[in-house]
Amino acid sequence: MKPNFRTLFLFVLSLMLPATIAAQTHRGSLRGTVYDQNQAAVTGAQVSLTSTATGDVRTTTTDGNGQFAITSLPSGEYEVTVEASSFNTHKEKIEVFVNQEQRLDLSLKVGTLAPQIVESSFTELLKKDSASLGSVIDNRQITGLPLDGRNFYELSLLVPGAVPAAPGSAGSVRGDFAFSVNGAREDANNFLLDGVYNIDPKLNTFGVRPSLDAIREFEMLTSTYDASFGRNPGAQVNVILNSGTNDFHGSVFEFHRNAALDARNFFAPASEPKPKYIRNQFGGALGGPIKRDSTFFFADYEGTRSREGITRITNVPTALERAGNFSQSLFGPPVSPFPGLPFTGGIIPDFLINPVGRAIANLYPLPNRNVPFQNFVSSPVLRDDNDSFDARVDHHLNSRAELAFRYSFGDRNLFEPFTGPSFSVVPGFGDTVKRRSQNGMAAVTLMLTPNLINESRVAFSRVAASVTQEASVLNSEVGLPTISPRARDLGLSFITITGFSPLGDEGNNPQNSVTNVYQFLNNSSYARGNHVFKFGADLRFSQQNAFRDVESRGRLQFSPFGQITFNALADL
Repeated sequence: MKPNFRTLFLFVLSLMLPATIAAQTHRGSLRGTVYDQNQAAVTGAQVSLTSTATGDVRTTTTDGNGQFAITSLPSGEYEVTVEASSFNTHKEKIEVFVNQEQRLDLSLKVGTLAPQIVESSFTELLKKDSASLGSVIDNRQITGLPLDGRNFYELSLLVPGAVPAAPGSAGSVRGDFAFSVNGAREDANNFLLDGVYNIDPKLNTFGVRPSLDAIREFEMLTSTYDASFGRNPGAQVNVILNSGTNDFHGSVFEFHRNAALDARNFFAPASEPKPKYIRNQFGGALGGPIKRDSTFFFADYEGTRSREGITRITNVPTALERAGNFSQSLFGPPVSPFPGLPFTGGIIPDFLINPVGRAIANLYPLPNRNVPFQNFVSSPVLRDDNDSFDARVDHHLNSRAELAFRYSFGDRNLFEPFTGPSFSVVPGFGDTVKRRSQNGMAAVTLMLTPNLINESRVAFSRVAASVTQEASVLNSEVGLPTISPRARDLGLSFITITGFSPLGDEGNNPQNSVTNVYQFLNNSSYARGNHVFKFGADLRFSQQNAFRDVESRGRLQFSPFGQITFNALADL
């Protein structure tokens, strides 16, 4: 098939696809015009673009108007060489950024018997060929700016229009990060990793979060982006990972923080140990050639181990109240339901005390401070373990074909001693949060002609997340019925007693969700004259398997208003 027919075939095929959109791109392009010293167009000049990292070369020639275009370029540093008969050779270094259309207009000088090479520095980035608004956070900012926790997504707040999410929002709890752009919801953003889908569909947050050392740069578009970015009305976060080069580059890091020099928590009792705090972040990255100028690799790993004492203050029954003696209770003496008068001396007779109620009351720890309504403080340890890695291989089959393979993995195991402000504030009723994310991609890029580039990608994204109750106490241990026969639902009913901390496991747990997204993308760009045509397809198949056993252990509520004794604990 001749190139002209091949071009026509691909173009017609893209128009015939009934339900496609232009595929997202993580590649940039270079366009420009070559003039002589009199600003006349230079026709037939050869333009070569050489990657300084891998030695890969792309060539084209200027048309009758002196214009040239090289599309589908991986982000990175390049050397531009322009050669034309009777002119000096021109060399210039440029940097191509993710999804950016770089423009380079230059003038050639008339040559001599010994042509001189013109050297110039990096061209400043100025978008002239796109109406989209946004910013590129390059590698210098990613590696140079301090980031507590090494979460590069926090750099998105440098972009105009981006603000942190509302406190306690679904995407910002448990140490995660979320943001809103131009007033859109935090779940309206789109996250891409090397141009492929990288989203947890459950909350529409990012799926895999690569290590800081793995990120080359990322682009964040906030407005008027083109149709290639699909359905999300918020920001488009386009992240590019590092690739191997002809030289070996590596890094090793360890960040350690502890509480040795921290002030003691004001509310922690002097008789109790100082709340624990220790965090270690460690890892490294390495990239280089497998075969010079042909095959390259890059890999990185990052681990985090965090232990933090979480201090909470609440109110628990005193030893007398747990025995049915309310003579010194701050909530007043209970009323006998039969004559309607207070119990003598504020003491409930032992024969009237329900053994199940007594067993539940004995689950409370004893007070450890003498402060009304705040007689108990604790600092159980939150445990947060994170591991992530990326592995990538790039291979140049020949001057017209490239292959790329990448796999990214993230795993988190978090134990929360307290599940939230409206749940138990005494230890023993926390939860375990597990989240494993995976993202894989294979891509082939074909230079069909100097002006026609096609890239096909297949990708797979999987996010598995679960929250399970601590289940340190079972209903059967205190005499309550077991409601659900499933082993995953075991634990203690959620019990609220006005004036005291709730007891029991959160009623929304256990929950589990596994989402799989299979994706096929095809991207084509065709340059002709001063026009660049882009067309493609993005096909996705999404699958979600999930459960949430709501109120699988039941709920008990005791209130002093209009109940049995007008004292919630006495009712229990």
